[in-house]
Amino acid sequence: MLRRAKPRTKSARANTKFQRLPELVKPDGAGYMPLYCAAQWIVTHGGTRKINRFDEVLWREAYKALLDRIASEDVKVLGVRNGATETVSGIHFASCSVDYPFSDRRLDLILSNELCLFSRPYLDDEYWRGGFDDSLEDRRGARWRRLIVLKADVARYWPFASALDYRTGAPGRPSAMHLVEDEYRARWRRGEAETGIGAEAAALADWLRIEHPHAPPLKPKAIANKLRDDHRRRVAEAQK
Repeated sequence: MLRRAKPRTKSARANTKFQRLPELVKPDGAGYMPLYCAAQWIVTHGGTRKINRFDEVLWREAYKALLDRIASEDVKVLGVRNGATETVSGIHFASCSVDYPFSDRRLDLILSNELCLFSRPYLDDEYWRGGFDDSLEDRRGARWRRLIVLKADVARYWPFASALDYRTGAPGRPSAMHLVEDEYRARWRRGEAETGIGAEAAALADWLRIEHPHAPPLKPKAIANKLRDDHRRRVAEAQK
């Protein structure tokens, strides 16, 4: 008697899909990206370096660089806990053990009493939301799932500028204003923003020149014109 083949599980389909590295997600523009995508960005130097996806040494180096920045609160992380998205403190990532993508699952981490990072390759949003995500877990289960990091933070510390796209303000005219806007908001979160728009615009222009030397430059006047209304509102709210 012929046996009917069992339907392939989502996990099996995912493993079949990962015959090579997933498509690179770039940290350009506003918003967040899955934590794994940030690690892939780092390990491939923005897609400019080919790697053997099974080379755990390279992944270790990339995750260490990323987690050190997260632990220092230089890179902001959000995660889902009890159905709600919240900021995850960087302290949870300090000296955190990692179950690396494309490596064999480690039983000692699955049974660990300490929080460990389980990082899974990002294929698409369906798989990501179906459990193939990044999570902080211990033997009792996941504490936070769907870990995502702020794109602007990743672009700041690992710019690989030649690989980044600079969006246009008009057809044929590349602009890095979105990077400046992300850094502007980050400066307010860090308490570093200047009260005067002129001084703030000058600081942002210097930041762009240093952190993204290959990006189209922006003059302080252009930055000030773009941010003036937002800056006036933020300063007024801070003074209440």
